[in-house]
Amino acid sequence: MKKLAIIGLGPRGLYALENLLEQLSKSNKVVDIIVFENSEQLGAGYVWHDAQPDSNWINITERALSGIEKRPEITYADIVIEPFPSYHDWCNFSLKPSEIDTFPPRNKLGKYLVERYSSIEKTVKNLATFNLIKSEVKSINYSDNYKIEIKTANKAWICDDVLLTIGHQPTELSEQLLMWKSHATNQNELRLYDTPYPISELRDIKNNTGLTIGIRGFGLGMIDVMRYLVINNYGNFKVVDNATLETVYYKVKKQQLTLIPFSLDGLPLVPKPLNETIDNWYEPTTQELEFFKAEIETVAQSEINPKDINFLIAPMAKIASRIFMDLNENAVAHKLTATAIEVKILNWLADADYQDKLLQDEKIPTEQLIQAYINMALGKVPVSLDFCIGQVWRHCQPTLYKSFSHPKLNNDIIKKVIDLDERSKRYSYGPPIESMQQILTLIDANVLSLAFVNDPKINLISNGWHLTNSKEKSIVCTVMINSILDEPKILDIKTLLVKNLLDNKLIQPIHSELGIETSADGYVISPDDKPNLPIAVLGRLAKGSVIGVDAILECFGPRIVDWAKAYVAKLEH
Repeated sequence: MKKLAIIGLGPRGLYALENLLEQLSKSNKVVDIIVFENSEQLGAGYVWHDAQPDSNWINITERALSGIEKRPEITYADIVIEPFPSYHDWCNFSLKPSEIDTFPPRNKLGKYLVERYSSIEKTVKNLATFNLIKSEVKSINYSDNYKIEIKTANKAWICDDVLLTIGHQPTELSEQLLMWKSHATNQNELRLYDTPYPISELRDIKNNTGLTIGIRGFGLGMIDVMRYLVINNYGNFKVVDNATLETVYYKVKKQQLTLIPFSLDGLPLVPKPLNETIDNWYEPTTQELEFFKAEIETVAQSEINPKDINFLIAPMAKIASRIFMDLNENAVAHKLTATAIEVKILNWLADADYQDKLLQDEKIPTEQLIQAYINMALGKVPVSLDFCIGQVWRHCQPTLYKSFSHPKLNNDIIKKVIDLDERSKRYSYGPPIESMQQILTLIDANVLSLAFVNDPKINLISNGWHLTNSKEKSIVCTVMINSILDEPKILDIKTLLVKNLLDNKLIQPIHSELGIETSADGYVISPDDKPNLPIAVLGRLAKGSVIGVDAILECFGPRIVDWAKAYVAKLEH
């Protein structure tokens, strides 16, 4: 009997297991399945742990989680695995288009994922052909007899195939963070947190008084850190206007806490539209999405070798131009044709520094910029062209992610597409309006300062981190938190398993700054001397071969189905 190992059982590993069992059932086949997972939360993993605080919110609307569909009943190895409801059915989700979108805590989805996996395990755990190993895999070796050896700290297993779904992996610290870590170690009164998660690691400083805390990064991680630290024994948030989600921060006693976020450009995230009605302003038609798909696939899945990414930005500009024109009075006033708007969109997509009066002026004070984007998200003021493009991009992302999977293009072009998608995430992966309102109210409460948000000069001094802004104003932080998550650059990952795979030449990066090169069915494209390597990789580690790897909905997407079908098809031969 063939033996398959699945390493990693977060959301992606869970869906892979489900699809494997479903495809095996359809083919009337049974294999020996070994699942390795070191975290206590099977199905959820660390990111979606159901014990994390309520202050960690999902950054996509609960409405969009319709993509987590129900699991059908599966008959496998003479047992029946019961069906499991979709996320929306599980939580009885119901929301009118005019009602404000909800963004639940991540622990709510974590609970769903844990229950979904448990409903499988209670049935398959008694099978002799299913084994769950709660240990960390240290190495994978591929022998000359086409068998794979998997080792944990004290045991080894022999398998025929391996699927890696291990998600986010830590990378080597940057030179800056290494210097900061050394500085904090040498000064007893200083603290450095080199990662924002698990956020419970910050509990030691959560209710301290008189702290000035620097936060490296001005994105979603910063918001999680901010919210966790300020919802405490000294104060909390309260929404005072249910129509705009305007918020106040009320203090029950003095804490003298100061948060100092900063980033290289100091630009804030752009909140998502208030509700489905406003969000629909930016939704492309079915025909436009088909056009977008065809334009991308014509190039990405052919032997054409483009010199630029015009094949992506040209159809995007055409769609976004039409939508911006149709906004009428809801858009910044202009007297331009659709073609002229299209040219401006092309310029903006091609050049991050492009300036135009239809674009939001980002040189205004950051607090005003946040308020401007909040007002656009509320639908209360005419929207700028960049805001419109960002929302259209979000609606087009699922099509982009599917159409651009495993492109037959040179690696530099792939990197440019990914870089543009990353740039768009300031808009497309933006937080709820309420999160941005919380930033504003913390500024009013003198708890958070944006005075150093734009690339401050940082010097290490005996009593902390000395930050100086462009106006020569300075401040000293005694605590520093890095809220920026590592990019999945395979060559920088420090996990023993990944290092082992690289050392054994079982994997190779698709680009020096990206992840593992894989085929359309998820299998690793290895060096020439190891053809048909029976190792598959799904998710974040394959960034470059696929894009959109960070989205929770991609954990329940077609790539996982493609792998399961390909694996079962291999059993036929």
